[in-house]
Amino acid sequence: MIRTESVDLADLWDVEEFRVAAERVMPEAYREFVNNAGMERTLHDDIAAWSSIHLRPRALTDVGDVDTSVTVLGERISLPIITAPFVGSTFVQPEGEVATARGAMAAGTITTLSMTGARTPEQVGAVAAGRYWQQVYCFRDREVVRDVVERAVAAGASALCLTVDLPVMPSFPRPMREAMRALEQQWRDDAHTMYVVRDYRDKPFGATFPDPSASWGDVEWLKGLSDLPLLLKGVIRPEDAILARDHGAAGVIVSNHAGQALRSSQPVAHALPAVIDAVGDDIEVYADSGIRSGFDVLRALGLGARAVLVGRPALWGLTVGAAAGVERVLSILRAELAEGMAITGATSVSDIDDAILEPGRRIP
Repeated sequence: MIRTESVDLADLWDVEEFRVAAERVMPEAYREFVNNAGMERTLHDDIAAWSSIHLRPRALTDVGDVDTSVTVLGERISLPIITAPFVGSTFVQPEGEVATARGAMAAGTITTLSMTGARTPEQVGAVAAGRYWQQVYCFRDREVVRDVVERAVAAGASALCLTVDLPVMPSFPRPMREAMRALEQQWRDDAHTMYVVRDYRDKPFGATFPDPSASWGDVEWLKGLSDLPLLLKGVIRPEDAILARDHGAAGVIVSNHAGQALRSSQPVAHALPAVIDAVGDDIEVYADSGIRSGFDVLRALGLGARAVLVGRPALWGLTVGAAAGVERVLSILRAELAEGMAITGATSVSDIDDAILEPGRRIP
């Protein structure tokens, strides 16, 4: 059962306040899952890495008109923040990913649907009006992948986002395993079941598990399934960014799976500059994992990212206020970004460069 309490969204002023409000009503097991119980180090390191980068104000620059809009994969959005794919959102709001899409649309940005989400490409596509990216995994049964891509194209997806940092399921520590075990029965309920399980029940067990034999040839195969631009999510090393470019990816998302894959992964803020230096302007580079404020967004842009993806902040907004909560979180992030831009002397996203960062912080 989803617990609720009356919350005035206008009374919540930052992402941390949304987190506190959301965790009061989240089912305990799902809260433990979201918080990476027992394997929190990577998540904590990501958050700390962003906040450790100091920003430098600029004096007496005309910042009377600040524009936070940006172009991603040829599409103009009102802020350089996109909602990341996340699993289990129906545990906190019945519409799950559909409500997240509504909130993202209201904020003027894009939503990303997880291949392991509960709501389908058709349901999300119906409300996202083309502002929808489809996340995919290299599952063992490639026909499942093919079918999901075909469904996403028909539903109006504007890009594919291949997660590449989870070739095997992690061996979660006891607290995380206990949280997942507590959720297992609910995940079997059609209200929460992943659509790749629910819609492909005729497939043998294991068909929708990550394939450890996936390779760069699968990137080319996936590109051949549609005309949609392809992003690779989970790139940390610059040599992988180069390979992504050389195999036709339109961009990479520098990410460590928000702490839910490799324990003690390099923080994204530390990895991002080397990836930027490796591929330059050849492909678009994004960042996710550990973004908790509009000032973190500004830091990522200063390091060279085109935009960022946020998962947990959007989830907390969804938990507290459904679609309106997602929109409110994104609006707060946008307002903080605009404030930071003004104080550091940038009137547009294209004005942001590493001059806003303390010297030496962009060195890989």
